[in-house]
Amino acid sequence: MYLHVKPNHMKQLLFFTAICFASISNATIWNVGPSQTYTVPSQVRLLVQDGDTIRIDGGVYANDVAKWVKKNLKFIGLGTGSNRTIIQSTGDIANGKGIWVFETPGTCDNPYIENIVFDGAQVSDANGGNGAGIRFQAKDITVKNCKFINCQNGILEGNGSVTTSNVMLLNSEFENNGYQLPNDPTHSGYEHHIYISASADTLWVENCYFHRPRGQANSLKTRAQRSYILYNLIDEEATGYGSWELNIAQGGLNVIVGNVIIQGTSGANHGMISYDAATNVLEDFYFVNNTVINKYVGAIKYFNVTPATGINTYKIYNNIFASVAAATNTIFSANVPSVLDSLRNIFAPNYLTLGFTNPSTNDYSLLPTATLAINTGTNAGTTNTAFSLIPNKAYQSFTTALVTRTISGLAIDRGAYEYYFPSTDISEKHLVTSFSIYPNPFNYQTIIKFSVEQKNTRILLMDVFGKEVRSIIFSGTQFVLEKNELSSGVYFVKIEDELRNSISKKLILE
Repeated sequence: MYLHVKPNHMKQLLFFTAICFASISNATIWNVGPSQTYTVPSQVRLLVQDGDTIRIDGGVYANDVAKWVKKNLKFIGLGTGSNRTIIQSTGDIANGKGIWVFETPGTCDNPYIENIVFDGAQVSDANGGNGAGIRFQAKDITVKNCKFINCQNGILEGNGSVTTSNVMLLNSEFENNGYQLPNDPTHSGYEHHIYISASADTLWVENCYFHRPRGQANSLKTRAQRSYILYNLIDEEATGYGSWELNIAQGGLNVIVGNVIIQGTSGANHGMISYDAATNVLEDFYFVNNTVINKYVGAIKYFNVTPATGINTYKIYNNIFASVAAATNTIFSANVPSVLDSLRNIFAPNYLTLGFTNPSTNDYSLLPTATLAINTGTNAGTTNTAFSLIPNKAYQSFTTALVTRTISGLAIDRGAYEYYFPSTDISEKHLVTSFSIYPNPFNYQTIIKFSVEQKNTRILLMDVFGKEVRSIIFSGTQFVLEKNELSSGVYFVKIEDELRNSISKKLILE
């Protein structure tokens, strides 16, 4: 059965997959486990039929690799806690590909895999040195609540004869994957947590946790025609020795929204997001409301853009870029896209002072002191394909559901999280309507006027990059802002009360 979901409907893929399974008659449920008739998954490999479900008890299934040869199979790991369902390989895999392999389009399409750990996939250098937890060469796959650890590749996808595959990865963890010689964490084979080839029409990655790559692995490398990378935590960590956190290998439509992306203290090339080539049909890049942290003390590049031409859209809105102090930060290396559209981003030299809740535990939600971020974003609109760029979720843990994100003030906050104002007697909405700026634009001076007398109100003037230009503590009903040494251009006036409720308005100096 062939299942193709249009890119704008990818969130419905699980629903349609469930309907697909339910509609198959005579489907069989196979129970696998140490106390079952079939003690390891590979024993049912040639017994299952299209649409069957394989339920696997908790436990470690050592060196039980399998090539599956039926389609619409549903695999469910029943293990929990310290007794998860683990398919583990402890040496070179004889099939030369991976722990679980789906290699024939039309025969083993559309598997659904949930709650299974794939551990230790490797193949010999003679077989390419790119063993995978899941090697997928068919069409359409959904992976949910799985873990990939100690593999040369977590997931390796691709078949040149397939052009319309949909790959959905949800609530999953990727740790310590990449090529590595024994006791040599710096050796590079350029395998990855995830590698998605150009055979994928659409890649959807949501609420996943990528950490501690090894052997110069990319956290996520995609050649898909369309990639949606939404609400994930991507952390190289102190002991990770990886390359790019995101590698957009040949362009396409890339929608990257609501992620926390962290360059670790070590790493291989000290770069975050790479755009290697512009060879796909679509060439549109959207990077919106992400929180990007650099912890490497040295030279760091945030975006590396190889193609000088061919990119149609390169939109960067409402992001927080923040670094460890003393690093040398380069926003663009190689080329700056001629179509660059950048607005309301923060570039902060010290991430520890920006106002994050607890960076030591990767909690990059906002405190009231994050005044550069709170209420200072803007509506990023939609992609050229009408996909909304307004984040409606936020990452908290890949083991729990995404939290709902709504705009709590007049403007969206910058970064991956929204600060929610506490319930007080002073309404933020009162602040929103309680001041005006006139004249605006202005030449020499303008008046910030309040309809109600203010007490200990902070007035901040910021440039378009979020850098604070002036800060005044004010009480009264109006404040006169003089031009003084300000240059002509666009600024933002932010008003903040004693309870840290705030709102901002645009100001133009002619």
